Amino acid sequence: MRIWTRLTGWATLLVGYATMLLGVVPFRELPPKRHQLELLAVTAGCALCWLLASLLVRARRRAALRRKAWRRRHEPWPEPRRSRALCWALGFGVALTSAAALCQGVGPDGSDGEWLARAERAGSGTHDVRVERILGEPHPTGVEIDGTDEYASTVRVSVDFGSGPQPVTVDEVHTRGRPEEGRTIRLLYAPDRPDLGVRQAPDNDIGSFAGRVLALPAIWILGFAAGLATAIALHRREASVRYARRFEPWVHLPAVFLLVCGAGLIVPLLIGFPATATGWGLAIAAATTPWLALTWVARTS
Repeated sequence: MRIWTRLTGWATLLVGYATMLLGVVPFRELPPKRHQLELLAVTAGCALCWLLASLLVRARRRAALRRKAWRRRHEPWPEPRRSRALCWALGFGVALTSAAALCQGVGPDGSDGEWLARAERAGSGTHDVRVERILGEPHPTGVEIDGTDEYASTVRVSVDFGSGPQPVTVDEVHTRGRPEEGRTIRLLYAPDRPDLGVRQAPDNDIGSFAGRVLALPAIWILGFAAGLATAIALHRREASVRYARRFEPWVHLPAVFLLVCGAGLIVPLLIGFPATATGWGLAIAAATTPWLALTWVARTS
């Protein structure tokens, strides 16, 4: 029976690693993130199998200890196996889980993110379109690009949809310098879905730039450093890790509960587009749960 705890335990760890790696790599999948949701569900299923197998092993062990013949022989319960590989796997696993949760906070959010996901699923792309008319008076945004003021304006353009050219009004088009009729701008739209509308392509979106170029690399570096430090610390306490492998309800069930809470907190970021503050709050809260679970197991085992 103990072979089933090892098989289900390593299956949970391996599938969990696949889920974490998919969460931290720059794989541009907008919600609903079906691949991550499917792997998260498989991880939960493997963990449930490990939990059931562990409960059965523990029940058989307690029954064996109560038998008179067992007490006469005074046979000790077999010692847990050495866990050097598990120390490194858990150390990096905890840090990668936390990093994967934080990575879900990077990307489009709110109503803009929801529109971008719908447009992408409809086959959207960026297109160069000429400005036919400027509506109203352009106003400076207060941003300066290479010594030139940026302006925002409402423009009228002719967009080539699949059903034919249509006049479209686009609000808040940002240009370097004052906009002019006949100037080319880059717009994002789905040719087969005119009902979705047209928006300016976010080539110069500072939030997107900060996420891709600043936030993600910082999360990766911190995650790797935290994983290395945690793995070394667990390796030095290999004996404690070895005995923590033996299932005890008051040790492992609260840890599992914390991890389930973390998964529940990250699900809204996998299926939708919360506001920026809400999304980052959920990501940070979810990122703390692996560390809380590890702390609980370390203090109670």
